[in-house]
Amino acid sequence: MTAERGVALILVLAVVLAWGRLGWWHARSGVRARWWRVAALAGAQPVCAALLFLALFPPPAARGDAGLVVATEGAPRIVVLRPGEQLVALPEAGPIAGAERAPDLATALRRHGEASRLRIVGGGLAARDREVAADVALHYEPGPEPRGLVGLYPPAPVVPGAAFTVGARVAGGAAARVDLLDPAGRVVDTARPAADGSVLLGGTARTPGAALFTLRVRGTGLEEDAGVPVVTEAPPATRLLILAGAPGPEVKFLRRWATDAGIVTGLRIAAGGGVRLGEASLDPGTLARTDVAIFDMRAWSALSSAERQAVAAAVRGGMGAVLRVDGAVTGSVRADWRALSLDLAGGEAVAPVALAPAAPGGAALEARRGPGIAESSMASAGERGELPALTRRIVVAGNATPLVRDGRGAALALWRQSGRGRAGAWLVEDSFALVTAGHGDRYGELWSALLSTVARPVDRRTARLPSLPRAGERLTACAVTGRDAVVDPAGRTTALLVDTGGCAGIWPERAGWYRLTGAGGLDQLFYVQPRQALTRLRAEERRRATMALAGGEASRTIGRAGVVAKTSSWPWIALWLAAAALLWWFERSRLGRRST
Repeated sequence: MTAERGVALILVLAVVLAWGRLGWWHARSGVRARWWRVAALAGAQPVCAALLFLALFPPPAARGDAGLVVATEGAPRIVVLRPGEQLVALPEAGPIAGAERAPDLATALRRHGEASRLRIVGGGLAARDREVAADVALHYEPGPEPRGLVGLYPPAPVVPGAAFTVGARVAGGAAARVDLLDPAGRVVDTARPAADGSVLLGGTARTPGAALFTLRVRGTGLEEDAGVPVVTEAPPATRLLILAGAPGPEVKFLRRWATDAGIVTGLRIAAGGGVRLGEASLDPGTLARTDVAIFDMRAWSALSSAERQAVAAAVRGGMGAVLRVDGAVTGSVRADWRALSLDLAGGEAVAPVALAPAAPGGAALEARRGPGIAESSMASAGERGELPALTRRIVVAGNATPLVRDGRGAALALWRQSGRGRAGAWLVEDSFALVTAGHGDRYGELWSALLSTVARPVDRRTARLPSLPRAGERLTACAVTGRDAVVDPAGRTTALLVDTGGCAGIWPERAGWYRLTGAGGLDQLFYVQPRQALTRLRAEERRRATMALAGGEASRTIGRAGVVAKTSSWPWIALWLAAAALLWWFERSRLGRRST
């Protein structure tokens, strides 16, 4: 209930009580009053109540045809006004001739309640004023798009050993060069913007923790650096089960990589003659403790009917299942995996795999791999820049989503949701050759991308945060509770004040790494950019957001919510005092009284 409605309800109750008192007094008094006296006393009660309400909440002022010009950041020093327009300047605007200064747009609208038109000049409205402007009819003539870095898209949190991608957009820099530098200042990837200015750069996450990479833009008249936060999270140990129809290098290197990555690995290999290596079983209890199971074609075909049903039930319950397609997909295998929502066909033919280079050069490749790789035995197995020849099975799966692609766009892995779990297919026959050729990092990236997608999801609470918060600006964290807190770079902890929608406002005072902590396993790092960072990107955000507001409903008028201009309350207070004094005198006078 609003304050206006609450006060109105109290005044209505007061009028009703006054009428009741007047009737009770008229019935019990020994002095009879004439009818017009009773009517005057009864009518004066709502009049006094209405005047008191108007004194507390004055009505909005009548609006004329005046216009209000709002100067924002980047506005010219001299703004040409049209007839009937007034000029105000927001704090972001520079010196503007003849402008009245206002701390925000809401204040400007309250000061100039007679304005019915709003015109924005300059770079656009800041985030502080956009909510107010959403209820205002405005006109905006945007200037040219800023030249430089106008878009930056940091990666989501990744696991150690996984590849990540950084997106960016560079305006007016078709010939620019964009580099991604690791925290040590070494280039890990280089690219040039596409025709639309977009560019994608990649890197590899290594140890768990927070790292600040740098996006560097260099070109004719362009020189800009931007911090790219990369958070590497160590998830709970994944429990992997590998089933193979025979020993082989693919199983050997997959198990070795999984062990090195901290994955708890179970193994069952058919060695022939009824001999089986490994004690892993496929009973419901084992599968309930397994996050992802990998089968080759022979191992799957050798499963009993009960084991296949147990796997299907485990997948529907959340487990991930991957089929290594190393031969033709038979009818029975296709039927089994169709029951897991993954319809596979083909597999008889093979095609070469064309993996794209991991880095643009040897130095970038060393930086991407990390220290120590140059001296390892893996690096001596082959030239760094040359990838081995790999083959993949040509499989048709129209209902599946490609997960990993090679340089030509061919799918190397597929997946599809199946109940609460996921079913996937691995199409590369000889990925182990990457390890023997000295490219173990690429091998780990490919398998990490598949397993992190297909494995049983981890039940972990995370908050929703903006991707590029900046010091000195309010940011909103959602999916939080009142028991959560934020820790700033200096180690100071501040409890969150959460609204009914589960969101809380945070005002970071300085740049650096912050941490959200709380119940339910909430432990989330996020980076706050410096105040003066990403100036062109912020300008483009303001420009586009203001353009979107100006393109809304043209029938909206100024005057809603917190920006309604009120008339002065003093005339209403004077009228209420006069009416109350007159009523007080009339109640005590003998006008209209007569003896019984």
